[in-house]
Amino acid sequence: MMLSNLVKQHQARQQARKELQEKRKRDAIAAATALSHVLVDHLNAGVAQAYVNQKKLDTETRILQANATQFSKQTVQWLKLVEDFNTALKEIGDVENWAKSIETDMRTISSALEYAYSKTE
Repeated sequence: MMLSNLVKQHQARQQARKELQEKRKRDAIAAATALSHVLVDHLNAGVAQAYVNQKKLDTETRILQANATQFSKQTVQWLKLVEDFNTALKEIGDVENWAKSIETDMRTISSALEYAYSKTE
């Protein structure tokens, strides 16, 4: 009987060790799963932030491009205004030169008429 008691005790201890080992295995798997979830969540948060930042950059890029296009159009308009202004100034200068030329011609004619009138008297 003693041998059978020893075998039963040995089997009971083995069963207890097996259950303890099984419990530790389940705890280790649960801890590894929790760690994996935490790591994935942490990585996903970084990826999500990068995605949000990329969306913001895309939006800002589109706005900047639209502003640059508008600025380019406005610059072309300003250049046209400056060119028209320069043309108008040149025309004013041409009119001024024309008026001076007419004035000179009129003085020449007036002097000639005065001279002719003074000779006839």
